[in-house]
Amino acid sequence: MRLPGFVLVCICILFATFTFFKELHKKERPLLLVATPAPQVELLPLYIGVCLGYFEFNGVEVRLISSADYDSKQKQQVLHACEIEDVIYARAFNGDKSVAITLLSERDCALLLGRSPEPFTWDKTRDKSIITAGPSSATTAILEEILRENKIRPHREVTLMQNIPEELRITAFLSGTADYIVAPEPTATVLIQQKKAFLAARIGNGAPLPRAVIAADEKWATENQALVASFEDSLNRARAFIYSHPPAEIAWLTGPFFPHVSLSTMEKAIARGQNNKTWGLSRKPSADSFNRLQEILNRAGELPRPLAYEEVFKGRK
Repeated sequence: MRLPGFVLVCICILFATFTFFKELHKKERPLLLVATPAPQVELLPLYIGVCLGYFEFNGVEVRLISSADYDSKQKQQVLHACEIEDVIYARAFNGDKSVAITLLSERDCALLLGRSPEPFTWDKTRDKSIITAGPSSATTAILEEILRENKIRPHREVTLMQNIPEELRITAFLSGTADYIVAPEPTATVLIQQKKAFLAARIGNGAPLPRAVIAADEKWATENQALVASFEDSLNRARAFIYSHPPAEIAWLTGPFFPHVSLSTMEKAIARGQNNKTWGLSRKPSADSFNRLQEILNRAGELPRPLAYEEVFKGRK
């Protein structure tokens, strides 16, 4: 009669030992906080890395926090999911010491939407108006570049409405303002599915340009190169997953990050991103693509002083 009790005690001891070492291992794993904006399809590699445990597999615990809740005074080091121009402007104008430690996307997910389902050419924007992001946005600078390439002068032969707050742009368009709108994913797919807007063209459908990145303090990145490498490797696995699995599976995995978007909508947005090669295929962009983006920002009048590639992507020649 004593044997069952002895076995039970052994099982309890083994369970307690397993739990102890599991918690010990968890405590030893370095924690990285990543501040993210509102859910974006461009950030899919980050979401995938969290969902599938790629970061934990590489010995890193990653916790996502809202950029709106970020407190610059807190002691815990925080990484930032942002657009590459945010890093460029911070260094060029504010003397900030942030660097981009890895690439998330190299093509815009933004789409140009119109009011009718008719064949589109860029010449149709002549003498029309387009709701777009502010002048400092690289998406807007890329749009201006596309217009110039099609012999259309921005702000002269087409009106770019850049002063509408981000949260009011869709509402303004649906209420009748402007002829076209530059809308991000998955919002663009929602509007298309509801037949409230129609796909006219992609923004930046040509050569890849660095877009979404993970930024960190330069000093911290230099002192934690092994940790940064583990973080990058996790994202690299996530990028490979995106291009090797069906959109429906990816939409199901990342659906919780987009609580107000249906899985069918996410599936369409992800499929469009896969076909457009939205997400970076490497950890760093080429120096040529980075310099080309700076030239576009310079022509838009937003960047008078270009930065060296090695300055933004520290030590990455």
